[in-house]
Amino acid sequence: MTDELKPWSVTASRITYEDRWIRVRSDDCVTADGTVIAPFHVLDYPDWINVIPVMPDGRVLLTREYRHGRGEIVLGLVAGGVERSDSNTGDAALAAAQRELREETGYEASTFVKLLTSYPNAASHSNAVTSWLALGLSKAGEPSFDPGEKVELLFADLAAILGDLQSGAVIMQSMHVAALYAAESWLRTQPSDGLK
Repeated sequence: MTDELKPWSVTASRITYEDRWIRVRSDDCVTADGTVIAPFHVLDYPDWINVIPVMPDGRVLLTREYRHGRGEIVLGLVAGGVERSDSNTGDAALAAAQRELREETGYEASTFVKLLTSYPNAASHSNAVTSWLALGLSKAGEPSFDPGEKVELLFADLAAILGDLQSGAVIMQSMHVAALYAAESWLRTQPSDGLK
C-alpha cells in the first residue's frame, strides 16, 4: 500500500435525475494530482440484499425472472432493495432479506446467516449488497409480487449450479455468483444437522 492514493475532492454536486428506483448524482471532482473530472455520475441506489434459501435436504431455492437490462430470463437469487420501512427494525439488511424471501417465495426461515457484504460497483454505485443464507425454511403462504414482477422458483443442487457457472452453461449476476460461492464455503464447514 502506498500513501499516493487519495480520495478525489468534490467541488460541486447536483442531483441530475431521481425517481423511486434510482438517483443520479453528478459530481465535479478534482483528483489528488489536480486532474478535473466533471461531471462524474454516481448511481445512488439503496443498499441491496441477496438471499440463498437452503432446504433441509441441502437444495437451494433459486429464482428465474425476466431482466430487462439483458432482455433475458435470468437465473438468480431472492434479491431486492433495502426499503425505508426496513430501517425501523434495527438491522435494515436483515429485515429486507426476511421481507424479500417471504414476498418472492412464500417461505420464511428460522435462521439467517450473514455471509458477506460487498460493493456492486464501487466505481459508480454508492450502495452495498449484503448476502444472507436462509435456513430452517417453512412455507408460510403464496408469493406476493410487485406490479410487473413474475418470479419462477426452482430447487437446485448447489454444486451443480456452481459447475454450470464455471462451465458457462449458466450466467448470473456477479453479486449472486459471489454469494453462492460464499454459501458453498460456509455450508462445507458446517455439520449436516446445522441445516435444519
